[in-house]
Amino acid sequence: MPTAGVPYGPKGSQYNQPLLELYWPAPTHSALGACATVIVFEDVSLPTLTRLGHMADLNPAWLRFNRGIERETLRVDGEGHLALTSHPRGLGSALTHPSITTDYSESLLEFITSVHSQPEAALDELTRLHRFTYTQMPDERLWPSSMPAALPQETDIPIAQYGTSHVGKLKTVYRHGLWHRYGRVMQTIAGVHYNWSMPADFWQDWAQRSGWEGSLQRFINEEYFSLIRGFRRHSWLLLYLFGASPAIDRSFGHKGHTELLELGEDTLYSPFATTLRMSDMGYSNNAQSSLYVCFNSLQTYSETLTDAIHTPYPAYQALGTKVGDDYRQISANVLQIENEYYSDLRPKRVARSGEKPIRALNDRGVEYIEVRCLDIDPFTPLGVDTERMVFVDLFLFWCLVQDNGLVPKDECFKLRENNLNVAAFGRDPELMLSIQGESVRLQDQGYKVLRSLSELAVEMDALLGGERYQQAVAKQLAKVDDVSLTPSARFLELIKQQGSFRQASQTLAEQHRQSLAVETLTSEEQSARNAEAQRSLTEQAEIEKADQGSFDNFLASYLRQ
Repeated sequence: MPTAGVPYGPKGSQYNQPLLELYWPAPTHSALGACATVIVFEDVSLPTLTRLGHMADLNPAWLRFNRGIERETLRVDGEGHLALTSHPRGLGSALTHPSITTDYSESLLEFITSVHSQPEAALDELTRLHRFTYTQMPDERLWPSSMPAALPQETDIPIAQYGTSHVGKLKTVYRHGLWHRYGRVMQTIAGVHYNWSMPADFWQDWAQRSGWEGSLQRFINEEYFSLIRGFRRHSWLLLYLFGASPAIDRSFGHKGHTELLELGEDTLYSPFATTLRMSDMGYSNNAQSSLYVCFNSLQTYSETLTDAIHTPYPAYQALGTKVGDDYRQISANVLQIENEYYSDLRPKRVARSGEKPIRALNDRGVEYIEVRCLDIDPFTPLGVDTERMVFVDLFLFWCLVQDNGLVPKDECFKLRENNLNVAAFGRDPELMLSIQGESVRLQDQGYKVLRSLSELAVEMDALLGGERYQQAVAKQLAKVDDVSLTPSARFLELIKQQGSFRQASQTLAEQHRQSLAVETLTSEEQSARNAEAQRSLTEQAEIEKADQGSFDNFLASYLRQ
């Protein structure tokens, strides 16, 4: 057992003193302190967090996490069918608008907030983006579910368009490649991406406490990849706690999944699923099923991802890259670009226009991480709320301060299997996970991880005042105690009550529209949003006018990076 009072500092043997360890023996029953929020754990071996040391060693400025939200949502008509209209011009240019764009399909909106140090500020900005959007599409609704609305014939699903510039055409050609590889139906799935980073002061202090004398950016890179390793070992818990896509509209197709059950004429569901979006019904294919990308360091990540981008794949070669004057895909390799690898977490660096993401990472290092495994919460107008954000903040900080060992290749595939099993069968009380080579019941491992998180929550709340983080853990613990409290179970119950996935989602979509309409934008903000949209259209036109040379040459130059 570690000694209490060890100075709070970076990773164990790699740098200075050891930090919290998830898997050491501890008492089988514990209650957290004398605070009002009490969490009791029973009948499971639990970890402790004594290696966090004295609170005096913690700096409150460390806990001012930077976060931004990317919320995807489909535009639908009043009957719950996919909207086949173009991106509303009143929202500006999907290519250049800083906050409102599209993702894979022309019908798939994406709202992007700026960076905020408080969850409430990010949600306030997201609320205003939603309200403005409704002023530009009064006859359409925002779909509240991760799995899509009623879909037309596949070739009628519109692919996102970004204008005639080389950069805009590159984005559309990439999506054409996704169509040919996965189908257009897959381009209507939506989620919430959570962008997160530590404040600059943290890294300076953390590196100094560790005795690090090299490049600060190299230190930051190594720390973020350690966080990623911890996240990948435990992200199954987020799928269980926040997965909210247990059913699909029949128009989505079932791909031969015999475990799906019928509910009425237009709904298929999986009785134990948490997130079909993150299951093999979501973004998956034969090429990526055996793809190995190593997250042990920036170097191994870059090398293995680059290998996939430059490795030909026979089925994609058969498609061809360009037929006549039309591009079918950017390349015929396993991955067209880095973003095609569908990981649950990505290291990120803001790329410059026309710059490949992997080059931005290699040249300037990791800037933040992007959590990609979160379903839209169908019960909230924004698809995400403060409770979820606070817990994810805690979870990510917990992953950062853990001593996360390297992930061997065989474990990497076990972790993927854990996530797929939780996505498809997470509410099955008999589901087992592979943890350090042993078979462990999901509920037991959930208690173990939440106990570790709760100890950190006590430390953080003591430093900041209040009980925000402890309350966040308590609410998630309740979902492990009672599976009916999970969003997937609650949504499935509503679907059964309403008679179909489509009807339940339509009901929620209308409720959310009305709740957002209770308060409108001021005339000044409406005017400012209109002006921002017009500026983006002007900027797109300027980019198109400034282009030189052929798209063929532009693409060849891009791929050489």
